[in-house]
Amino acid sequence: MKKLIATSLILITGAMSTNAQMLPSADVKASVAEILKNGYKKMTDADIEVKVSATPFAQLQLPDGNVTYKIVSGGDKIVPRDIKRVDVYVNNAFVKSLNLPVQTVVYKEVLVANDYINREQAINNETVSLKKMDVSMKMDYVLGKNALSKEMSAKKGFQKGEIIDKRFVKMRPDVQRNGEVRVFFVSNGAVMVSVDGTAMSDGMCGDYINVENKNYKKVYNGKVIGENKVLVNI
Repeated sequence: MKKLIATSLILITGAMSTNAQMLPSADVKASVAEILKNGYKKMTDADIEVKVSATPFAQLQLPDGNVTYKIVSGGDKIVPRDIKRVDVYVNNAFVKSLNLPVQTVVYKEVLVANDYINREQAINNETVSLKKMDVSMKMDYVLGKNALSKEMSAKKGFQKGEIIDKRFVKMRPDVQRNGEVRVFFVSNGAVMVSVDGTAMSDGMCGDYINVENKNYKKVYNGKVIGENKVLVNI
């Protein structure tokens, strides 16, 4: 009887092994990193490197079938160091969740000081140049080539080779407070009408500001899309 039970256990264990697959840690890390990288490419035109730095296993045991991964949390924003929650599916059926540490490096062509820039000194083609730099820690505050078309000056001293941080740059805004603007009302991607308005605050391209319709005195919140141009979705 004991021999029969032992034989049955061996058969069951053998069947379980036959219906399982073992994925090396390196394969899991590479797949998750590629998914994150492709998602980030939709958010920025910068060059991105993504690395899953570790896994809590040497091999991941899963049922046989097609393995896919879904980034459940942390995939909607670029962070230099983060923990991403990843769900693992086999043949579209959920199997388990993983919490994986991820490192992300972002490279972008940005304005860099050619030499020391004094406070109040002009920032222009003579004082800065474009260089591809690691901007992972300040990607929301860098300036690209388009910024050179604007009047800028430094609000602090910049060292030679330092990335120009727009938080410390005095720049003429694309829209000035109390200035006249053209307001474009857009619905489903199509411009429905445009009217004259007044900006209620300064704004640079990409900023959201309030504008007042000159005729009806109604206030709208819109996105600055150019010099004295504001887009309002309706």
